[in-house]
Amino acid sequence: MATVRTKVMKLLLAATTALLAAANTLGHTLDTAIVAAMKLAEVPSYSWICTINDDAQTYEIEGKTQNGFTWQRQPMPKTIARRLGRAAGHQLEAIFSGPLRYVVQTESGWRSLNELPQQHSDWTQDEWLYVAVPPTRTADMPADDSDTFGLPASVYLPVLKQQHEDDKNKVYCNAQFALALPHEELAVIVSSHATFELSGDTVSGTLTDIGAQLLLVHDGHEYITPVFAGGRFKLWLKGGVVDKYQVELAGIVVVERKPLYVRQKATTIVKDIGKTRIEVPADARRRLASNNVASVQTQRAK
Repeated sequence: MATVRTKVMKLLLAATTALLAAANTLGHTLDTAIVAAMKLAEVPSYSWICTINDDAQTYEIEGKTQNGFTWQRQPMPKTIARRLGRAAGHQLEAIFSGPLRYVVQTESGWRSLNELPQQHSDWTQDEWLYVAVPPTRTADMPADDSDTFGLPASVYLPVLKQQHEDDKNKVYCNAQFALALPHEELAVIVSSHATFELSGDTVSGTLTDIGAQLLLVHDGHEYITPVFAGGRFKLWLKGGVVDKYQVELAGIVVVERKPLYVRQKATTIVKDIGKTRIEVPADARRRLASNNVASVQTQRAK
């Protein structure tokens, strides 16, 4: 069954098709910018590296995609590390054939999430609290507390009161183990922007609430509930395609009944367009071809 996110993505992509048709009547420069943002979805392969800064840390995600397969490397998520035990390293390599179909590299070869030791967590009673929204400003942004992306000053949520008191001064890292393809992120940006402005070879604008939420929480992480979000973006155009883009996001998400304030700045550089090659090992192909669709919703804290 398709997830809510998948259904929303299909609606946004349908809206994008209409937007592309309308672009012809809005001027050649807008048409060129929109087509450049969407063109990456049409190439057979590409590589990318994404640098993410949030309030907790700075980290990188490296990826390659070709013919329906995507190889990705990122810092080892804590929950996966616990399941791998002493065999866990600092980096995690994975191969995806879909958002919820993947295998990870282990000492015993490529394994699906279902083949790793299971974890359990307990849920406790919650109550309702007002949660204040801090200024949506990343460390390298101007000190302008009025920049809130239009988010409300507070929100009424079901939370764990004691945990909220203990954690309210802690920063949260929104790093997620998930398939995050640049051409899909660009599709969200183009189809759910609130403003869209051209300046030479760059495009900048702001995101709608739904667009920011889709970029903030990836498919398969149903335990993370986005409440509201906002953001802005900047695209760099080169040779008729977007080869670099930057997205700043801020919002409130709920994880294990805890409201968490999230803000991050991601810069993605796309390279080797049409030239990228991926070698998928035989055991990885066998597991990816099975009917077991892995879900990361059992992963709690990153």
